[in-house]
Amino acid sequence: MTTSEVTPSDAARPRTAAADGDADAYRFGRPPENLPDLEPAPPTRVADMAGLEIVDVDLRDARQRKRFLDMADVFYEGDPNYIAPLRIQFMKFLDPGSNPCFKYLDHRAMFVVKDGVPVARIVAHVDKAYSEHHGIKTGFFGFFESANDQKVAHALLGEATRWLRERGCVEVFGPMNFSTNHQVGLLVENFSRPPFVENTYNPAYYEELLTSFGFAKAKDLLTWMIDTTEGMDSKKRARIRKVADRVRKREGVTVRPVKFSDTKTEIARMYDLYTKAWEKNWGFAPLGREEFDFMMADLKTGAIADLVLFVEFEGRPVGFCATLPNINEKMPKNGRLLPFAWVKMLNL
Repeated sequence: MTTSEVTPSDAARPRTAAADGDADAYRFGRPPENLPDLEPAPPTRVADMAGLEIVDVDLRDARQRKRFLDMADVFYEGDPNYIAPLRIQFMKFLDPGSNPCFKYLDHRAMFVVKDGVPVARIVAHVDKAYSEHHGIKTGFFGFFESANDQKVAHALLGEATRWLRERGCVEVFGPMNFSTNHQVGLLVENFSRPPFVENTYNPAYYEELLTSFGFAKAKDLLTWMIDTTEGMDSKKRARIRKVADRVRKREGVTVRPVKFSDTKTEIARMYDLYTKAWEKNWGFAPLGREEFDFMMADLKTGAIADLVLFVEFEGRPVGFCATLPNINEKMPKNGRLLPFAWVKMLNL
């Protein structure tokens, strides 16, 4: 499954390292090249907003937050592969009073309203941690949903990019919900199966809505699948196991499951490893410890200890891997656990 971020940037965007000869520009991953400018607008961008209204959404208000989430359901009616985000989790994630990541965000949530009905939504945001880490004022958009109508989508994207430029942003990336530490990317291929847990999913027409506005691909994000029915007995996997066993013995490398009995210490180890491993990757925004703990609270809820593994060298953690059960297979399609869907979740 291939997903892509799509990215516009205005004329003030920095040149690439290839153009500058500045090797330091590669510190955080090779930057995208040949991205389009926001202006002049391409001929495919619709400027007419007649009959449309931009309405702000206060995410601190639970009723407005619920309406923000629920309005997208109509776009997926009849799609057998769509699984709505777990409402109780997303209500908490989008609550500035609950999610510590909002401490780093300057954000604006919006609807496009037509004939009194919301027909598109978005959150535009500036991540202060990202801007400080990369030394460039970058804007983002996420939680994008829209009717299959370029006029509607372009009205929303136009307002979002205008708002971000007013705050000094010289490039815009999205979809980011809210950063690469969370759900990221636009599904552009393989709509033939339901998404796995934490994978993005969207109607196929979203790509055309975004590219016609003037966005273009920045990176390919790949999701890999493996058939586990044959275990490690195939020729290639047996070879991998043989090499892994040899390295363990020769280098003194060990693998162990997480100790949920000592959660505080284990999460501290994960935070240290995660921050160091991702520090210089393209698109990475540093996580505060409070935000990391917030993310790990959800991990512990759905995790199986034997599938969350630490790799240790000479007794010191040097890596970890968290494999999550695909709860989407048990999830209600509408994202609501009440009144009876929680029973299915107990049988994971």
